[in-house]
Amino acid sequence: MKTKAAFSGLIKLIISLIFVLSIVMSQASSEHYVMEIGSKSNPNAHLFSYDQKFRESTNLHNYPMKMSASKEFTDATRLSTKMELRALPNLTEMTIDADFIGIGRIGYLVLDPETGDIKDEVSRINHMFVGNFSIEEKIIVAKDHMCECGYLPCA
Repeated sequence: MKTKAAFSGLIKLIISLIFVLSIVMSQASSEHYVMEIGSKSNPNAHLFSYDQKFRESTNLHNYPMKMSASKEFTDATRLSTKMELRALPNLTEMTIDADFIGIGRIGYLVLDPETGDIKDEVSRINHMFVGNFSIEEKIIVAKDHMCECGYLPCA
């Protein structure tokens, strides 16, 4: 009877040791992976982890002309942008070069120069891009003249 109880206790001890060793070994084996961050020339390197999303937004208000222009990129897994802005009392120019995978919004709003009231819109343009895009857009709004190269004729 004593040998049966001792044997049963020994089996329980062995099972618990196996269980503890499997936990310890699984943690040790999962800690060996180290993510390398580096350039494209290193095939083992990752530029970013895969769950990152990028966001960028810019708003330009030209109060003397009663107009605004904006760009916004959200939920982007890849995002590379270049932008040039120029705002003068008679001219607003916004040049956007973007390469992205995600959601992009580009637009502008021009109000009536006499009233400046939001109810008196002269022009409202909104572009929304969802997916993989390369965009080169130039928006020019001059006093008494609007131009959007690539979409509307520019004079």
